[in-house]
Amino acid sequence: MLKDPLHWFPDPYFSTLLFILIVLIYLADVLAPQLAKRSSSDSPTLCGDRGSFILIQVFILTGILAAIALHQLNLGLLPGALQYFGLLFIPLGLFVCTWAIVRLGRYFSSVVEIENAHQLITAGPYRWLRHPAYTGMLIVHLGIGLALGSGPGVVIMFILLAVATLYRIRVEEEVLVQAFGDEYRCYMEHTWRLFPGW
Repeated sequence: MLKDPLHWFPDPYFSTLLFILIVLIYLADVLAPQLAKRSSSDSPTLCGDRGSFILIQVFILTGILAAIALHQLNLGLLPGALQYFGLLFIPLGLFVCTWAIVRLGRYFSSVVEIENAHQLITAGPYRWLRHPAYTGMLIVHLGIGLALGSGPGVVIMFILLAVATLYRIRVEEEVLVQAFGDEYRCYMEHTWRLFPGW
């Protein structure tokens, strides 16, 4: 029997908290690039996105729709405590992602590109991780998957986003090596890709 989406959540407060967090995700997507203060006059000198930005957006949407459909079919439902646990991941991931974007400053871009006089940022979260914005994004969507309450949905969401993210990282690092050469190769040797230890 199909479940009414309003009754997917442990209690009435949960849906309110999830709605607030989704609004925060939207605001972070809009405001973080503004805080980065990239000038509209800045023009890229090296581009190489190869569709990675679109792929991430499509896979995020596909993963969320899959998680919703699986919960609606009552497949692999998670206990309410795990759904609440998922809510904790969302602000944590938002913090990491926003910190990374703001630290990049004018060099942040939604697509893979290098602008004139681009500098390699190695401070803030970039001291340890080469792609902390993607780390934050993965944490946010792990939280969303748990909050939606389907175990198989969480797995599908995470696999889809991980595949898209790893493709984006490969594309991005090829451009960064092309732009910075040995400086970036040396940086790669002393940092993790997404998480400590990896």
